Amino acid sequence: MGSYYGFIAAILSPFFSSVSTIFKSEAARDLSPLVVVSLGGILGSIILFIIAGIRKEKVSKKLLSHNIKDLAWIVVSRFMVGELVFTYGLVETSAIKAIFFTKIEPYFVLILGWLFLREKVKARNLLLLTIHLIGALLLSAGGIFLIPRAGDLLVIVAMLCFASSYIVGKRISHAMGATLGSAIPMGIGSLILLPFALISSSPHLLSYSTKGWEYLIIYVILFNVIALSFWFSSLKLVKGWIVSALRYVGPILGAPVAYFMFGQTLNGTQMIGAGIIIVTSLLIAKEHFREERKINLKNGQDDNL
Repeated sequence: MGSYYGFIAAILSPFFSSVSTIFKSEAARDLSPLVVVSLGGILGSIILFIIAGIRKEKVSKKLLSHNIKDLAWIVVSRFMVGELVFTYGLVETSAIKAIFFTKIEPYFVLILGWLFLREKVKARNLLLLTIHLIGALLLSAGGIFLIPRAGDLLVIVAMLCFASSYIVGKRISHAMGATLGSAIPMGIGSLILLPFALISSSPHLLSYSTKGWEYLIIYVILFNVIALSFWFSSLKLVKGWIVSALRYVGPILGAPVAYFMFGQTLNGTQMIGAGIIIVTSLLIAKEHFREERKINLKNGQDDNL
């Protein structure tokens, strides 16, 4: 049952993430990438700490010191460098191209898992992932040829940073839980970046548009609070590369939101890409549950429990 919850969380995370990207992109243009990452992270962290307090979740000094290296790594790789590079990339490229280049992340997750965890990379998994990527290309580009720009390269570098956080993210999620596991490193990284955001933006803070602040708040709730919590939850129960691959489903689930809020629709090519992603996602799910069933049987457990 827990594995099914993890799989659902892995699908819900990219849905909220994809919708939040629209608002993040607009907020970064109206405000600035530094303001969005730092102030957005602080606000998101505060909300998560409040939720943890309501649930009476606590983290001891001993637990923090025991996981200090993992926390330091995820602070730098995901909540500082990764978020900054990704946000600057969003400003310098189109949303459609950014959506496609984010789909390179699971390849990095697989490669890093092979290098550092000695996880075996099965040929059929690579095949599924490649077909998945083709679907993502059709969905993102809609038949339009993609010409890489500086912003595209920034998004790719950000995906490598994010991919490097999956291994430690799983350990932190197991040790602290999804809510505090997200709130603590997010808050630390955002506070470190705050002085730089204030110095670079202080002359313009009062002149920023109200719309930019509204977009920032919506982004914080959708991504920092909801999407990241689901991401940490899914890492506790599902392999990192599968969690990353299922992020492809996000733009499909977010399509109705884009249509009703911004009047954006999918063309014929994009619908074909969406169909490929749905089919390969089901196959990836089947592969995941097949491997889990083998492990349960090997350990003498009843997989129906």
